Amino acid sequence: MAKLSITTAWNETAGFVQREARLLFPLSFMLVALPVALLEALMPRAAPGQAPEAGAWMIVALVALLASLAGNLALTQLALKPGASVAEALRHALGRLLPMLAAVLLLIAAGVALLLAIAFLIVLFVTGGAPAADPGVPNEAMQRASLLMLVLIAPILIYFSARLMPMPPVAVAEPGGPFSIISRSWRLTRGHGLKLVGFILLIGVLMSVLRIAIESVLGSLLILAAGPAQPGSVSALLIIAVLAAVNTVVAVYLATLIARIYAQLAA
Repeated sequence: MAKLSITTAWNETAGFVQREARLLFPLSFMLVALPVALLEALMPRAAPGQAPEAGAWMIVALVALLASLAGNLALTQLALKPGASVAEALRHALGRLLPMLAAVLLLIAAGVALLLAIAFLIVLFVTGGAPAADPGVPNEAMQRASLLMLVLIAPILIYFSARLMPMPPVAVAEPGGPFSIISRSWRLTRGHGLKLVGFILLIGVLMSVLRIAIESVLGSLLILAAGPAQPGSVSALLIIAVLAAVNTVVAVYLATLIARIYAQLAA
């Protein structure tokens, strides 16, 4: 089993980003942050608990998914092959986009199936859950069922996310289809599950705190300066722009850090 040091991976990441910032940040902004920002600006607002109405924004969502995935793969390729040009990294990323996309879709399908199975069992065994689920009217039983489902699902999702974390670098560094990407990532992280779970939890907490700080503190200042953040308003667009800038930086560091973790595990 290969040794894994998150500290070493972070030191390598910080040095690499500092050296190659002029290549990494424009690429991250154009392919990762900008498509997501456009999607946030165009997606219609929906009532709590309801999905947005279907429309042209769904095409933007598909484009944003593909662009973000390609951008992430290109950033990963640059982190694994220092000295490569952006054009070379993009060509390689596009060549591996379909296998990576297929792997992601397979995992989403498996996750949805697991979620439905657990939800079905919980609704059956929670007292009063089955009758309340038919009309879909929120009540105390449904709230208990939802809380129980969250408690059961969250650890599973976090663990599998940790074990499958190296999927992007596996996709760009090794040949193979979606099943090969998933199985190789699982093998690489064997014996490091708990350490990677801790890493994911730390990243999740930091990202949550950062987003809350931006939306509450900076968002409040922007609202005072430019008015309420209604859809399409100047305040809303400024908040989206700030979040896009943050996503640009985060995507670069996260993709590079995962690539350097993979480099240790695959050594």
